[in-house]
Amino acid sequence: MIAVVMWPWLKNVHTFGFHDWDVETSHRYLSILSLVRYHEFPGWNPYACGGFPAWGFVEADTIVVSPFLPAYLLLPMSIALRIEVAGMAALGAAGAWAAASRFTRAQAPRALVAVLWAVNGRWALQTAAGHTWHLAYAWMPWCLYFYERARQSRPRTWDLALGGLAIAMLVYSGAIYPLPHTVLLLGIYALFLTVQERSLRPLLTLGVLGALGVALAAPKLLPLLDGFGKVPRLIESKEQLAPGAFLTLLTSRDQAFGAHPAAVSPYGWHEWGMYISTAGALLLVLALVFVQGRREAALKGVGVIFIVLGFGAFHPDAPWTWLHEHAPVFRSQHVPSRFLYPAVLVLALVAAAGTGRFLTRHARRFPWLDAAAAVLVAALGLYIGTVSQLPMAQAMWMVPPDSIPAGKPFHFEQQPPFQYKQRDWAGPMYLAMLGNTGVINCYGAPPFDRIGARAVNAADYHGEVRVTGKGTAKIVTWSPNHVVVDVEGADAGSLLVYNMNFDEGWRSDAGPVVSEQNAVATRLVALGAQGSARVTLRYRPPGLGVGLLAAALAVGALAWLRRRERSSEV
Repeated sequence: MIAVVMWPWLKNVHTFGFHDWDVETSHRYLSILSLVRYHEFPGWNPYACGGFPAWGFVEADTIVVSPFLPAYLLLPMSIALRIEVAGMAALGAAGAWAAASRFTRAQAPRALVAVLWAVNGRWALQTAAGHTWHLAYAWMPWCLYFYERARQSRPRTWDLALGGLAIAMLVYSGAIYPLPHTVLLLGIYALFLTVQERSLRPLLTLGVLGALGVALAAPKLLPLLDGFGKVPRLIESKEQLAPGAFLTLLTSRDQAFGAHPAAVSPYGWHEWGMYISTAGALLLVLALVFVQGRREAALKGVGVIFIVLGFGAFHPDAPWTWLHEHAPVFRSQHVPSRFLYPAVLVLALVAAAGTGRFLTRHARRFPWLDAAAAVLVAALGLYIGTVSQLPMAQAMWMVPPDSIPAGKPFHFEQQPPFQYKQRDWAGPMYLAMLGNTGVINCYGAPPFDRIGARAVNAADYHGEVRVTGKGTAKIVTWSPNHVVVDVEGADAGSLLVYNMNFDEGWRSDAGPVVSEQNAVATRLVALGAQGSARVTLRYRPPGLGVGLLAAALAVGALAWLRRRERSSEV
């Protein structure tokens, strides 16, 4: 099924994606550029909107802590992008299979969960659009899988460690929607289990996994919190989904990227569609009505809550309206139809549990039944895959120009200087980076107001570095995260100003870094003969050091627990 959905991207591996794919490609290219060319950590992105904290932005640097980093280090960008997308699809399918294995031993029902969830119509539409954060949903079933394993009477250290790591990977993967959805899913599920079992163990287990996840993700999480603190992402969300449109998004085969099979507003169909076929939708309904069991009831409760959330702001007191207004993390979200994707996962697990019991009950009499069911599941997967393929075939058509000038000194321009052969709606950031050019009027960066950098053709542009008062400044060495400047003829106490947006993460060996009209600046105190000095400015993500310490402590604690566990086994 994954091969069918991905096939349009594999016929020509040299093209690039439309819609949001260019900016997501630029985020990945920054990581490679910083690591390979400049041999430094990709903390700062100087290319977009005058510069911003890349490591402190949720959608940036998502390949630094990723199993697909080697592909980006070794292969052309267009091929590495395809490997990451296909790899995350396979990771999500494997996670769905693994999560289902906690509810049934039969093979066909496990495959059913992957078929209905991993690369359904929603996955394809969001992937085609370049919403790469959606790929991070692949970690959601792994979180559920290791949570179920950790609830054993004597959980193994490996289950705790891998469960915490799965949660942490949501942070590193830029899961602005999948992370809160996973936490909410596990929280509601654990709460239902706590009531059913009359024990705090489900909640305590989740608390341990959550604490480990926070600690392991701290090197990224703390800079993210610093970034959100400076630039809160607050989005109004009044969208609502009609019952008729809900049925259509699940069952209509008209799921191309620009399709309009139902009246939805705002945004295009890629924010609403989620084809799982009429048969798939019917299986979930039957599971919701007929499958019994304690854990299955808890999953059904989660699924129903997520479906209701997916209908959006249909009433002033609707669950989504309340959650959006009162839960801070959800104030940064909109398009609540995205809750429907996790709902399919948990309801598919209920369906797997029910069909698994049926197959197991009749296994002795009909030993071929599971294999026969697997054939039907495979057919369903190919059927859904042919529909999911439609938006994917429309996505990867952008061709870069034949040549982009290289070797130019870094500078800012107001608009993107280079274009794909066929233009899209947003100005290309990836192409500008290939030409070592920053863009002031950019797309895909935090919506901050502190713009201090100036384009070379701006009326108030005074050079990439300058000295207030008399004196001259010249860049000796430049990289995304640091700049070395030679100053001549300056007065003590004057400011050295770097044509880059200010952030508290910048440091200088000349003294404190300050904001000079929202640009990076440092005061020149110790000057040599004739007012000369060599000044180095460096950027380090705020909170990174504390985060690394927290992660190291978590790893140390897990190693100690594992050592005790091995001693007790002996």
